[in-house]
Amino acid sequence: MGKVRDLERIDMKKKFALGYFDTKANDDTWVRLGSFSKLQVWVDNSMQHPEGYLEVIVVDTSVVHGRSPQRVKIVLEINLSTECFKDAFHINMTRLDHRYGGRGIAAKAYRYIIKKMGITLQAGTAQSKGGRKIWFDLAQSNDLEVYTRSKRGMPFVVGIDEEKREIWHPTKEIYDGMKEMFVFARAA
Repeated sequence: MGKVRDLERIDMKKKFALGYFDTKANDDTWVRLGSFSKLQVWVDNSMQHPEGYLEVIVVDTSVVHGRSPQRVKIVLEINLSTECFKDAFHINMTRLDHRYGGRGIAAKAYRYIIKKMGITLQAGTAQSKGGRKIWFDLAQSNDLEVYTRSKRGMPFVVGIDEEKREIWHPTKEIYDGMKEMFVFARAA
Protein backbone atom coordinates (compact mmCIF):
# COMPACT_ATOMS: atom_id res chain seq x y z
CA MET A 1 0.00 0.00 0.00
CA GLY A 2 1.37 3.42 -0.97
CA LYS A 3 1.80 6.38 1.29
CA VAL A 4 -1.32 8.49 1.74
CA ARG A 5 -0.53 12.00 0.56
CA ASP A 6 -3.71 13.71 1.74
CA LEU A 7 -7.27 12.98 2.77
CA GLU A 8 -8.97 11.19 -0.07
CA ARG A 9 -12.55 11.92 -1.12
CA ILE A 10 -14.47 8.68 -1.68
CA ASP A 11 -18.00 7.57 -2.56
CA MET A 12 -19.56 5.07 -0.21
CA LYS A 13 -22.65 2.90 -0.20
CA LYS A 14 -25.47 5.09 1.07
CA LYS A 15 -27.59 2.55 2.95
CA PHE A 16 -26.45 0.43 5.85
CA ALA A 17 -28.95 -1.64 7.82
CA LEU A 18 -27.23 -2.31 11.13
CA GLY A 19 -28.52 -5.07 13.38
CA TYR A 20 -29.22 -5.31 17.09
CA PHE A 21 -26.97 -5.18 20.16
CA ASP A 22 -27.48 -7.30 23.29
CA THR A 23 -27.08 -5.04 26.31
CA LYS A 24 -27.13 -8.05 28.67
CA ALA A 25 -24.52 -10.20 26.89
CA ASN A 26 -22.59 -12.65 29.07
CA ASP A 27 -19.09 -11.81 27.83
CA ASP A 28 -18.69 -8.62 29.91
CA THR A 29 -16.48 -7.00 27.29
CA TRP A 30 -18.90 -4.19 26.45
CA VAL A 31 -19.24 -1.32 28.91
CA ARG A 32 -21.87 1.42 28.78
CA LEU A 33 -20.05 4.73 28.49
CA GLY A 34 -23.12 6.95 28.82
CA SER A 35 -25.71 8.55 26.58
CA PHE A 36 -26.49 11.59 24.42
CA SER A 37 -29.68 12.61 22.62
CA LYS A 38 -31.56 9.57 24.06
CA LEU A 39 -28.97 7.20 22.53
CA GLN A 40 -26.61 4.97 24.54
CA VAL A 41 -22.88 4.65 23.85
CA TRP A 42 -21.15 1.30 24.45
CA VAL A 43 -17.39 0.59 24.27
CA ASP A 44 -15.75 -2.81 23.82
CA ASN A 45 -13.38 -2.84 26.80
CA SER A 46 -11.52 -5.92 25.59
CA MET A 47 -10.06 -4.01 22.63
CA GLN A 48 -8.74 -0.89 24.41
CA HIS A 49 -5.03 -0.15 24.57
CA PRO A 50 -2.29 -2.04 24.45
CA GLU A 51 -3.47 -3.36 21.07
CA GLY A 52 -4.55 0.15 20.13
CA TYR A 53 -8.03 -0.76 18.86
CA LEU A 54 -11.34 0.54 20.13
CA GLU A 55 -14.86 -0.40 19.03
CA VAL A 56 -17.76 1.94 19.85
CA ILE A 57 -21.46 1.26 19.26
CA VAL A 58 -24.32 3.74 19.64
CA VAL A 59 -27.76 2.20 20.21
CA ASP A 60 -31.38 3.33 20.30
CA THR A 61 -32.98 1.69 23.36
CA SER A 62 -36.48 2.67 22.20
CA VAL A 63 -36.23 0.16 19.31
CA VAL A 64 -36.02 -3.46 20.50
CA HIS A 65 -35.82 -6.78 18.66
CA GLY A 66 -39.06 -8.73 19.04
CA ARG A 67 -39.74 -9.74 22.63
CA SER A 68 -36.14 -9.27 23.79
CA PRO A 69 -35.96 -5.84 25.44
CA GLN A 70 -32.19 -6.19 25.98
CA ARG A 71 -31.61 -6.44 22.19
CA VAL A 72 -31.64 -2.84 20.98
CA LYS A 73 -31.15 -1.21 17.58
CA ILE A 74 -27.60 -0.35 16.54
CA VAL A 75 -27.56 3.19 15.19
CA LEU A 76 -23.83 3.73 14.65
CA GLU A 77 -20.66 1.63 14.63
CA ILE A 78 -17.21 3.24 14.98
CA ASN A 79 -13.93 1.35 14.61
CA LEU A 80 -10.82 3.16 15.92
CA SER A 81 -7.10 2.40 16.15
CA THR A 82 -3.84 4.07 17.15
CA GLU A 83 -1.93 2.77 14.14
CA CYS A 84 -0.75 6.15 12.80
CA PHE A 85 -0.30 8.31 15.90
CA LYS A 86 0.02 6.87 19.40
CA ASP A 87 -1.70 9.90 20.94
CA ALA A 88 -4.79 9.82 18.70
CA PHE A 89 -7.40 7.27 17.65
CA HIS A 90 -7.66 7.00 13.87
CA ILE A 91 -11.21 6.48 12.58
CA ASN A 92 -10.92 3.34 10.47
CA MET A 93 -14.62 3.01 9.67
CA THR A 94 -17.91 4.56 10.70
CA ARG A 95 -21.25 3.11 9.65
CA LEU A 96 -24.60 4.76 10.36
CA ASP A 97 -27.90 2.91 9.98
CA HIS A 98 -29.71 4.57 7.08
CA ARG A 99 -32.87 5.14 9.15
CA TYR A 100 -30.92 7.53 11.38
CA GLY A 101 -29.26 9.60 8.66
CA GLY A 102 -29.50 13.39 8.51
CA ARG A 103 -29.66 13.91 12.29
CA GLY A 104 -25.98 14.70 12.94
CA ILE A 105 -25.63 11.57 15.10
CA ALA A 106 -22.08 10.70 13.98
CA ALA A 107 -20.73 14.19 14.77
CA LYS A 108 -22.52 14.12 18.16
CA ALA A 109 -21.06 10.67 18.87
CA TYR A 110 -17.52 11.78 17.95
CA ARG A 111 -17.86 14.85 20.17
CA TYR A 112 -19.26 12.75 23.03
CA ILE A 113 -16.43 10.20 22.78
CA ILE A 114 -13.77 12.93 22.67
CA LYS A 115 -15.18 14.68 25.74
CA LYS A 116 -16.17 11.60 27.80
CA MET A 117 -13.03 9.53 27.15
CA GLY A 118 -10.60 12.46 26.94
CA ILE A 119 -9.15 11.24 23.63
CA THR A 120 -8.10 12.84 20.36
CA LEU A 121 -9.72 11.54 17.17
CA GLN A 122 -7.91 11.47 13.83
CA ALA A 123 -9.97 11.71 10.66
CA GLY A 124 -9.95 8.72 8.36
CA THR A 125 -7.61 8.99 5.39
CA ALA A 126 -10.51 8.34 2.99
CA GLN A 127 -13.72 10.28 3.59
CA SER A 128 -17.14 10.10 2.00
CA LYS A 129 -19.20 13.26 1.57
CA GLY A 130 -20.93 12.38 4.85
CA GLY A 131 -17.56 11.93 6.57
CA ARG A 132 -16.39 15.35 5.40
CA LYS A 133 -19.66 16.82 6.72
CA ILE A 134 -18.97 15.29 10.16
CA TRP A 135 -15.62 17.11 10.38
CA PHE A 136 -17.31 20.29 9.11
CA ASP A 137 -19.77 19.97 12.03
CA LEU A 138 -17.01 19.22 14.56
CA ALA A 139 -15.05 22.29 13.44
CA GLN A 140 -18.06 24.44 14.33
CA SER A 141 -18.23 23.11 17.90
CA ASN A 142 -16.98 25.67 20.44
CA ASP A 143 -15.74 23.04 22.89
CA LEU A 144 -13.57 21.18 20.35
CA GLU A 145 -10.41 22.09 18.50
CA VAL A 146 -10.14 20.70 14.98
CA TYR A 147 -6.70 21.04 13.43
CA THR A 148 -4.52 19.76 10.60
CA ARG A 149 -0.84 18.90 10.59
CA SER A 150 1.75 16.90 8.74
CA LYS A 151 3.41 13.86 10.33
CA ARG A 152 6.02 15.96 12.15
CA GLY A 153 4.69 19.47 11.62
CA MET A 154 2.97 22.04 13.76
CA PRO A 155 -0.83 21.94 14.15
CA PHE A 156 -2.99 24.53 12.36
CA VAL A 157 -6.61 25.11 13.38
CA VAL A 158 -8.93 24.57 10.41
CA GLY A 159 -11.77 26.69 9.10
CA ILE A 160 -14.94 25.67 7.30
CA ASP A 161 -15.99 25.90 3.68
CA GLU A 162 -19.72 26.65 3.80
CA GLU A 163 -20.24 25.90 0.11
CA LYS A 164 -18.56 22.47 0.07
CA ARG A 165 -19.54 21.74 3.69
CA GLU A 166 -16.06 20.57 4.60
CA ILE A 167 -13.04 21.84 6.52
CA TRP A 168 -10.23 23.84 4.93
CA HIS A 169 -7.12 25.82 5.72
CA PRO A 170 -5.93 28.88 3.74
CA THR A 171 -2.31 27.72 3.43
CA LYS A 172 -2.59 23.92 3.80
CA GLU A 173 -4.24 21.60 1.27
CA ILE A 174 -6.33 19.23 3.39
CA TYR A 175 -8.11 17.42 0.55
CA ASP A 176 -6.49 16.54 -2.77
CA GLY A 177 -3.18 18.21 -1.93
CA MET A 178 0.34 17.02 -2.64
CA LYS A 179 1.61 17.03 0.97
CA GLU A 180 0.64 14.35 3.49
CA MET A 181 -1.80 16.05 5.92
CA PHE A 182 -3.80 14.68 8.86
CA VAL A 183 -6.86 16.09 10.63
CA PHE A 184 -7.59 15.78 14.36
CA ALA A 185 -10.24 16.80 16.88
CA ARG A 186 -9.70 17.18 20.63
CA ALA A 187 -11.38 18.91 23.55
CA ALA A 188 -10.64 22.65 23.60
